[in-house]
Amino acid sequence: MELTTGAILRRITETPLSTAAHKLATIILDGIAWKDGYNGLSRGTAAFTLAHLAGKMGVSRQHLSALLVELAASSLALVRWKRNGKFAPWLFRFAAFDQNDGPHDVV
Repeated sequence: MELTTGAILRRITETPLSTAAHKLATIILDGIAWKDGYNGLSRGTAAFTLAHLAGKMGVSRQHLSALLVELAASSLALVRWKRNGKFAPWLFRFAAFDQNDGPHDVV
């Protein structure tokens, strides 16, 4: 089975998270072009600044940081890093989908 954004969205909605963390995961997923990469990034990666994400969510950056920690600790295993210095956007990907141990769709 080929991994699709629909399969990832189903996995997000089935993961026990707060409502705000579900919304944040969906916003990040919306920025991922899973098949072709996003804006020159590797496949399955999205780039955002924390200010942009906080603005889209309508929350403070402190609350956003708590939601990112919740997503990182979940079975979705959200990973974030900066590859180009302090002022570069954060790069995000769901590391739970990096394993090739079988189908990821939990229908």
